[in-house]
Formats: sequence, C-alpha cells, structure tokens
Amino acid sequence: MEYVKLGDICTKVCSGGTPTSSNPAYYDGNIPWLNTNEVNFCNIYSTNKTISEEGLKKSAAKYVPENTVIVAMYGVTAGKCAIAKIPLTTNQACCNLIIDKEKADYCYVYYYLRQQSDSLNKLAIGGAQQNLNALTIKKFKIALPTLPTQKKIASILSAYDRLIENNTRRIRLLEQMAENLYKEWFVRFRFPEHEKVEMVNGLPKGWKIKRIADFGRIETGKTPPMSNRKLYGGDILFVKTPDMHDKMFISSTSETLSEDGNNYQLTKLLPANSIMVSCIGTAGIVSINAKPAHTNQQINSIILNNLEDLEWLYYVCKQMKPTIELFGATGATMTNLSKGKFEKLKVVVPKANIRESFHKRIRPYFKEIFTLDQQNTLLTRQRDLLLPRLMSGKLEVKS
Repeated sequence: MEYVKLGDICTKVCSGGTPTSSNPAYYDGNIPWLNTNEVNFCNIYSTNKTISEEGLKKSAAKYVPENTVIVAMYGVTAGKCAIAKIPLTTNQACCNLIIDKEKADYCYVYYYLRQQSDSLNKLAIGGAQQNLNALTIKKFKIALPTLPTQKKIASILSAYDRLIENNTRRIRLLEQMAENLYKEWFVRFRFPEHEKVEMVNGLPKGWKIKRIADFGRIETGKTPPMSNRKLYGGDILFVKTPDMHDKMFISSTSETLSEDGNNYQLTKLLPANSIMVSCIGTAGIVSINAKPAHTNQQINSIILNNLEDLEWLYYVCKQMKPTIELFGATGATMTNLSKGKFEKLKVVVPKANIRESFHKRIRPYFKEIFTLDQQNTLLTRQRDLLLPRLMSGKLEVKS
C-alpha cells in the first residue's frame, strides 16, 4: 500500500462560489447549489438551495460532475466530506475533488477521508473561524491500495450506507404520513365523523383550550459540572439540541452520563417516552427519548400523564415552533423560553375519544419508525467499526 497526495489522483480540484444575495434573479432556478452545512458524511441527491443560469454565469460557482468528493473547508464543518450523486454547483467553502477513475475509486477516497476527518480538521488554520484551503487538501496524503482492493473496500462500506439510506427514506415517509393525518384531523378538523360535529367559536364542540402543563410534569434539564469527569462517560443518555435534529426517537447521544452523573441530578431523569423540546438557541426542535435520559438546560421536557397522548402531543409541539420562537424572544439574538413560559403555552385539545383514536391509528407508524431507527443505529455502529480496520489493512479483503 502506498501513500499519495490527493491532488495526484484528481483530474481537477476546485472550489465554488456564491451569487450575490442582493439579486433574487440569481436564485431559485434549476441548478442545485450546495452549502457546506449540507456536507455531513453523506450522499448528496438534492440541495437546500438552487441558483439560476444567470446566477451561475455571474458568480464563481461552477458545475462539478456526479461522484465528485466534496470536502468542507470552513468553520465547524471543516474536514467533513460527502459525495455528489448528481451534477451540482457549490459555494466557495467546498473543495471539490474530481477523482481520476484510472487512479482511484471515488467511493474509497470518500470513506478514507471520512475516517480521517479529524486529521483534516486539525489542519485548519485562521482566527476565530478555522478554515482549510484547497492547497492543504491537495497535499493531504491517503493510503492507496490497488484499484480492485479500493473498489472492494468501498463496496463493503457502501452496502451499509445503502441500507441506512433505505431505512431513512422509509422513516421520512412514515413521518410524513403521520404528520399529514395529524394536520387533517387537528388543523383542518376533518377527523372521523366531523360532519356531525357543531363548530363553536371556531372549534368543534367539546374541544377545549388547555396549557402544556395540563398534560404532564414539565422538567428543565441541567448540565452536571464539566470539570468532574466522573459524572460523564456512562450508559445514560445526555441529550443536547444537536442530538435531536431530524430524530423522532433519541436512543444514542454524543455525550453520556455515568451513574454518578445520574445521581447528581436524579430528579432530572426523564422516563422513556418523554417529549423533549428545545427552548433556547435553536428552538422548537422536538424528539422523544427511547430510554431514560437527562437533558441540558436548553431543553424543556414533558413527562406525560397519559402515554396515549404521546403521538398527538408530539405533533402539537412540532407545530408550536413559531410560538416558541415568538414567546422566547428576549430582544437578543437567541431565543430563550423559560420553563414557566413553556408550561403556560396554550394548545387546542380535542375530545379524549378522538385523541385515543389518533393514538391507535398512529402508534404502529411510531413503532416502525423506532424499529428502523434502531436498525440504522446498529448498521452505523457496524460500519464505523469496520471503517478503520479496512482502511488500515488490519482486515484484509480479497479483490
């Protein structure tokens, strides 16, 4: 196995550009335009923003082909990578590696860089915001076995990622189906036999206005002293807002507490199936803890009186994001909704029999989402155990 510079196995290395935001004609066209926030160890099939042909011509943005390996260069994302699975353009914070297929397998290069992302990140230089640059990335050396061996390694690892992607698509579909039913019943008021129900003051007869606290005990999280490392590193979930993004169920966290950490703030322990809502900073993110957990102080949680309200109240909280941001406005740039304000938030409450009917309809969706999420957790763990062993040659593959 030899070590080669990335620049030596690429036909082209380039960055992108950003059309000026002051001209709306440059945006919302048909050209995918990638921001580094989307470069997060994944395949890119679509982008959050698009630009127009005019925006492409009037900026440094440029097309890169399918299977380009993209490395984020700026700020907290520096060192993260992704694969463009469609032709797209990028901003200037992306380093785009167009791999010479006669010299290397693009998928192998991606997995190698994924495993070395921390090493890349440490090469970032600058002031408050640490940045990489294209020259540093071009000089970065990677271990390169024979091309057939590269393809075999990439095939093994990508098989895991295909399964994870398939499960994720199924999760998103189930989530959308459940949310659509919630909106149909509780936003549009088209619940079963709604035609027979009289409307009173804009609500179906028998529906009421209550406060969040009427549905359970509200608990605000707490962070044990970081200086005491004995409180950390065990098996107890410690949920922070970044753990909650795009996750209905939380079964693993970036940081955990030990038994000592749990005992330090035992009254803060949330039983499984509590509803966690971020209320400081990035507000209005909602998740459910799959097992007992603690959270930090940025999260208010509802420990439910009746678990049959779980599915309905989960979507109630998701729909309340604008309200949380409004009532959490402090005049500063960061939202901060206190426990007192959170528990007083008002919600429209359907009759108990309708909530029960919704629970019976949606519970199977939540169970399948949980099962698929657990499968993804296991697949991710297996892939991440294989990755360093395959890349180091400790686990031999036959090409």
